[in-house]
Amino acid sequence: MRPIPAPRRPDATPMPDGNSRDWVTHPGPEQPERYALIPCHARRALLHLKAGMTLLNAIGAEVGAAGADGACAILDGVGFSDMHYVMPDGPADDAHAAWYSETHIAKDITLDRATASVGLRDGAWFLHTHAIWGGDTPAMGHLLNDLCVLARDCTVEVWLLTGARLEVTLDPETKFPLFQPHPCTVQALPNAALLTVRPHEDLHTALESACAEAGLPDVQVHGLGSLIGARFTGAPPMSSTLSEVLLLAGCLVRDGRCLDLPLVCVDPSGQIYQGNLVPTKGPVLVTFEMLLVSHRTG
Repeated sequence: MRPIPAPRRPDATPMPDGNSRDWVTHPGPEQPERYALIPCHARRALLHLKAGMTLLNAIGAEVGAAGADGACAILDGVGFSDMHYVMPDGPADDAHAAWYSETHIAKDITLDRATASVGLRDGAWFLHTHAIWGGDTPAMGHLLNDLCVLARDCTVEVWLLTGARLEVTLDPETKFPLFQPHPCTVQALPNAALLTVRPHEDLHTALESACAEAGLPDVQVHGLGSLIGARFTGAPPMSSTLSEVLLLAGCLVRDGRCLDLPLVCVDPSGQIYQGNLVPTKGPVLVTFEMLLVSHRTG
């Protein structure tokens, strides 16, 4: 689904310290399960993408050819001749607590850091991608994968998944079509897990609870989502109630504790914030989707 453009607001409402439920209210009933977790098997691989294809078609074709149920793709260094993206924005209607900006178009872009969750929507491959680019003058956004055209052949690192995948379903709480983890018919010895976290849940706390439930005390974490404000160790806070977020390299859980959770986020004005997230200071806005991979996985 391509987001419907919504009127831009110059700034999002700052979020004071306090209960995030007081600042962002979703239209549907709060669901009893605050995260969803499915064990799976993750295998590291390299995919070769062809120039001239859209990111969606290139990734989907390669993941399908590999026989995987889904994937998490690391897209650092990928170049686009044309790239379409959106940013976070205020609600477009009474049925959603947040929405997207108008579509932005950029030419001849090379991504500095990006992650794509690869799953299914209506039986076809679908990607959810957040990216940052621009080097010393960074920009960040949510990519429209069917409108991002690869500028050159490239090789990307992926985690190919067996035993579970993300599938888009209508979420009753937020009223958004969102990725949710689902088990697949062919099971494999689990060394990883797919995790999605619901609104208002603290990212650190949810990660630690999910790792304990999955029996994965030591994992590396890949993922993307949105937060209602964020506080960082030794860096300025992100005070907006609306954001798009990308986890950075080095997100680790060891001995069941989330030790490091570096991330980058953008607010509706385009301001970018980066740092190591402080525990209890990162409530989820709409969703957060993550792949948890055991440290012992090659």
